[in-house]
Amino acid sequence: METNLALTIIGSVLILVGIIFNAVPKLVNEKIMGQLPENAVGISALFRVVLGGFGIAIGTIALYCRDLPPEHASRLLFSMGSGFIVVILTIVSGKLRGFDDDLPIPPIILFTLLTILAYYSS
Repeated sequence: METNLALTIIGSVLILVGIIFNAVPKLVNEKIMGQLPENAVGISALFRVVLGGFGIAIGTIALYCRDLPPEHASRLLFSMGSGFIVVILTIVSGKLRGFDDDLPIPPIILFTLLTILAYYSS
């Protein structure tokens, strides 16, 4: 796959996820984590909005860099794939460290697919 197409897909997906996280953070939290205690709803929504902002930021970087020469875009894609692995590992570490009994599967699937796309295209 061409690097500019991979960066366009990755950027678009991350921006879309970021917009959803910012538009309906309480609903996203409920879908991912189930019913939360009332005193945790607001702070968890705040953290979801921050995560959404990071998604929009990284997605914007990917979109702005999609016209880089292929050798530079390949390096960026390899770096993004490595970063996505770090994200997956931090999600899994939350369970291993006892923060929750369940793993949030949708973000693990999403970042695994983005990792594969990034590495395949680099």
